[in-house]
Amino acid sequence: MKKQTTAMLMALTMAASGLTACVPKATTETTTAAVAETTGTAGGETQGEFHMNKEGLPIVDEPITYEIAAATRKNTNFQDLEYFQKLEESTNVQINWYMTAKDAWSEKKSLLFASNSLPDAFYGQNILTNVDVIKYASQGMLIPLEDMIDEYMPNLKKILDENPQYRKQITAPDGHIYSLPTINEMNPTTHDKLFINKTWLDNLGLEVPTTTEEFEKVLLAFKNEDANGNGDPNDEIPFTFRYTTSDPYNRQQGLQSLFGTFGQLDDIYHFIVKDGEVVYTPTTEPYKEAISWFHQLYEDGVIDQEVFTHDANVYVSKIQDPNKIVGMFLGWSRSATATVNKDDYIPMAPLVNSNGEQIWRTVDAKMLSKNSFSITSKAEHPEVLMRWMDQSYDLEKSLEICQGLIGHALEVTPDGRYQQMKLPEGMVLDTVIHDYGPGNDGTFAVMQEIIDKLNLNANLTERKELDEFYSQYNVPIEEMYPNVFFNADEIEEIGVLQTDIDSYVMQKYAEWIVNGGVEDEWDAFQQKLKDMNVDEYIKLYTDAYTRYMAE
Repeated sequence: MKKQTTAMLMALTMAASGLTACVPKATTETTTAAVAETTGTAGGETQGEFHMNKEGLPIVDEPITYEIAAATRKNTNFQDLEYFQKLEESTNVQINWYMTAKDAWSEKKSLLFASNSLPDAFYGQNILTNVDVIKYASQGMLIPLEDMIDEYMPNLKKILDENPQYRKQITAPDGHIYSLPTINEMNPTTHDKLFINKTWLDNLGLEVPTTTEEFEKVLLAFKNEDANGNGDPNDEIPFTFRYTTSDPYNRQQGLQSLFGTFGQLDDIYHFIVKDGEVVYTPTTEPYKEAISWFHQLYEDGVIDQEVFTHDANVYVSKIQDPNKIVGMFLGWSRSATATVNKDDYIPMAPLVNSNGEQIWRTVDAKMLSKNSFSITSKAEHPEVLMRWMDQSYDLEKSLEICQGLIGHALEVTPDGRYQQMKLPEGMVLDTVIHDYGPGNDGTFAVMQEIIDKLNLNANLTERKELDEFYSQYNVPIEEMYPNVFFNADEIEEIGVLQTDIDSYVMQKYAEWIVNGGVEDEWDAFQQKLKDMNVDEYIKLYTDAYTRYMAE
């Protein structure tokens, strides 16, 4: 909150390519400090005694200004959003927002920490990574928050007290909490769904496949028999997904769940849990068998030849093509991915695997982000920021951040329920949500208590129905590796090992599916992983898992 911080932040922002412009600095008349019955200064200004109200609003009687860094997918300056304008009016806490486009955030974040030119806080889902939190907390740049949660955040404290699993997930190995969460209990436990073109099946007189043999037969028919009926037998893409080195950790559009066809699921970091033991899937036979099968499909020409090169925009454009060229795809939902073509698709159950089972990945998705708000050592009187942040953990305000402000996207019914408003012609809900509030870039906790009062719109209804469809196939969450915090030593060791191991595994993954050779090269692959110290890599994940489960 020092004047020099503002100057350095502005300089860094102008120097970093691809970063958006900073929010203009507030006038010095409004840059004041106020807090918890203390005498102090803020922003370098000499002030008298100021009082923070521990309860009720406003938080402070005289305006106080903080600098907060945030990143957005929507290229919107948070200072222009009605949600934050109203929050400022009610709390007397003014925010100088330093906004960055999501794509440029990693670079800007590194500059801020490297130069120790920190804002007072970081705001927004996954604004920091687990590694960031542990690394910079150990250096004293981020401060512990757990005592202030208990004293100054009644809304969040109630959530954590009633849901101790959430407190566990945000607690670092040293016992401190350095970041606050975003929670959405509406979120499904299945992220990646497999959709098949029912219109094409009907056109060709086929049924939804249940085995690998039927799967292959259907895809070959999609390829060879003019499934979309437009007279061109060569414009169909039987099956598409997305796996690129620029976005390798995509949980919605990759093949991870289809590995279950061979008795064992995969995950983006390739760590799962079997019988209480941590397993690194690229060292296992089921992984090899799955890769070999995917190669056969690729060689048969039924897998999109661009699965390792197309980006998200190209991917969805194929699925949404008005010529209806895709037979099968992986995605979040029909509405989100197929849009205008959604009625052609139905969800497809997992194939019966080599153990006679049908299994699909489970995601502990209610914790959207463990790292959605952190306070730095530069912040004076951080309890003011904690009280400010707690307003967004109010149940109704959380619903508004997530689903749109009341009066713009939501309305309250006469019986006290919430429902989506009829939107103006040509407007879509996502736009309305983000025109007035932070939406997906925000920090909130949508809990079941408020969900029970929400009349679900069509998108939320579809999400619920898809989750119910896959629930019978989801493996127990205990079989998926949890989102753990590693300690500082583990982070350093993983940093040395993971880059090379991940790069090598990704390279062979794509190479084997496209060109084949997994059987011939498997032993050499395993030896190479050992040479790269994969055993130590697995041990680090195992140790962190053991510690997490013991807490």
